[in-house]
Amino acid sequence: MSSDDFIHQRAAQSGRNLLLQELRETCERARLGGFFYPVAALLAFSAAGIYAWRWQAATVVGTLLLLAGLRCLVRPSATPDVGEARRKLRRLWGIVLVTTALWGAFGAWTFAVLPEPAPLVALLFSGAFGMALAHTMCMRTTPSVLAILCVMVPSQLVLWDGVARWVAVMWAVYMLYMLMVLRRSHREYRTRLELEEDLRQQRDLFERQSRVDGLTGLANRREFGAALVRAVGSVAPGRAISLLIVDVDHFKHINDTLGHLAGDACLVALAQRLRAHFAEAGDVPVRLGGEEFGVVLEAGSAKAFDRAERFRDELAAQPMQVLDQAITVTVSIGCGQFDPARHDDADAFYGDVDAALYRAKQAGRNRTEHA
Repeated sequence: MSSDDFIHQRAAQSGRNLLLQELRETCERARLGGFFYPVAALLAFSAAGIYAWRWQAATVVGTLLLLAGLRCLVRPSATPDVGEARRKLRRLWGIVLVTTALWGAFGAWTFAVLPEPAPLVALLFSGAFGMALAHTMCMRTTPSVLAILCVMVPSQLVLWDGVARWVAVMWAVYMLYMLMVLRRSHREYRTRLELEEDLRQQRDLFERQSRVDGLTGLANRREFGAALVRAVGSVAPGRAISLLIVDVDHFKHINDTLGHLAGDACLVALAQRLRAHFAEAGDVPVRLGGEEFGVVLEAGSAKAFDRAERFRDELAAQPMQVLDQAITVTVSIGCGQFDPARHDDADAFYGDVDAALYRAKQAGRNRTEHA
C-alpha cells in the first residue's frame, strides 16, 4: 500500500474515530453528572421537611437514582463499530433527556406544592444543571438544547405565571446565555476532537513511513531488521526460519535503456509479485534498498528453496508490464535457514545468505543458491 493509499484509508476512518471518541466522552460525562440530580432532589425535599414528604421523596429520588444508574450501564465495548456507537449514543441521550424532563417537572412541582425554601433550592439547581449541560454535554447541539430547555422551561413558565415575572425575565436571559455557551462549547469541543484525530493520523503516518518503503509499499530495511531479529529469536525445536535475499539482474541496464521511471515501475511490479507469491502466514517480504529485496519465511531450507525457485521461474516466464511495455525480468536469490550452531545472531545469518546471493550472481545470475 502506497503512502497516498494509506492517507486515503485513514481519512475514511476519521469519521469512525471521531464518533467513537464522542461515545467515550459522552459516557464519561453522563456518568459523572447523573448522580447530582437525585442529590439535588433530596436537598429540596430536606428543605421542605423530608419526613412530611417521605413518600414523594422516595419516588422522585429513587427514579432519578435509577436513571443515573442506567447511564452507567451504557458503555462502549472494546471494539465498537459505527452502528453500535450510534445506538449507544441515542440510548444515552434518551436517558439524559428523560432525566432532565423529570427534573424540570419536579422543579415546577416544587413551586406548586412544596413550602419554601424548597422551590428556591430547586430553582438554583435548575440553573446549575442547565449551565453544566451547556459546558459538559456539548458534544451534540440538538439533544443538548433539548436537555437545557427541559430543565429550564418548566420553571420559566411557573415564574411567568405570576410568581415573579421579573425573575422570569432574568431566567429567560440566563437560558439564552446558556444556549450561547453551549454553541461556543460545542465549537471548541469539535475543534479539539478534530485536532486530536489529525494528530493521531499524523502519528500513524509517520510511524508507517518509518517502517514502510515509500515506493513499493513493502516493509523497509529498518522493519526488516526488526522482523529478522524477532524471527531468529523465536526459533525453537520444530520451528524453522529461512531468509531469501532477491536481487534484480542487470537492473542498471533497465534504468539506462528505459529510464528511471521505468526502473521504479519495475520495482513496484516486482514488489507486487513478491507480495502475491509470499503471502503465507509468517512470510515477510521487504525491500532492502535499491533493486534488492528480502523475504523472511517460517519454513525450512528445502521448502524455502523450492518457493524461491518457483518465484524465480514464474517471474522469468511472465513478462511485467512497465510503462505500457512488457519486459522480462530475472532475479538472483540467496537462500538459507537459520542455524544456531552456525549463526551467532541475525547479522551473521544475513551475512551468510548475502554471500549465497553473491555466488548466484557470480555463477551467471537468474538462479538460487543455498547458504
